Amino acid sequence: MSAIETEGLTPEFRELVHAAARQELTKWGIDRFSIVALADRNGLPVDEILEFWTDEAALIMDVLLDGAGREAAPPDTGSLRGDLYALAVGMAAYLGSDQGHQIQGSHLIGEPFLDGIEIRRTLWRVRVQRLGIVFGRARDRGELRDGIEPAVVLELLLAPINMRALFTGEPIDEPYCRVVADLVWHAVRS
Repeated sequence: MSAIETEGLTPEFRELVHAAARQELTKWGIDRFSIVALADRNGLPVDEILEFWTDEAALIMDVLLDGAGREAAPPDTGSLRGDLYALAVGMAAYLGSDQGHQIQGSHLIGEPFLDGIEIRRTLWRVRVQRLGIVFGRARDRGELRDGIEPAVVLELLLAPINMRALFTGEPIDEPYCRVVADLVWHAVRS
């Protein structure tokens, strides 16, 4: 994955490019995302975009990990059960927003052999790393069974919420989030 070059990048230009990129991602998804098309459709200078984001992967990563403001601090309710619930409610709120639903939909894998698969994997690894503090605290408090991997716990927690939002359209209300969080908590607690 390429990195972003921030020297000379103004916050205004970054937000302008991020807004255009979010539109492109919601319309075309990760696999069909193109900086040239983004620049053309939005009247932006492609050479300036490529000066700061060397390729599509760098721009997608920058937008989805930082630009959309989705990555808030990990919850700290004082218990693993509470943190799991807070994570579930946060994901439900994100997916309940128009932009969140569309951006999350852009993660669906259309062609598993395309380069976008590595972007998705990297995004997931970064998110797991950022939320790892939740599980470190739970281990320190003696709440987590030995051998439990944070990535698997997050998959167990977030998959049902994503399933409802992206495939079945069933409601994702707070009681549902509580049920999912409690099921996961019961599965991983010490």
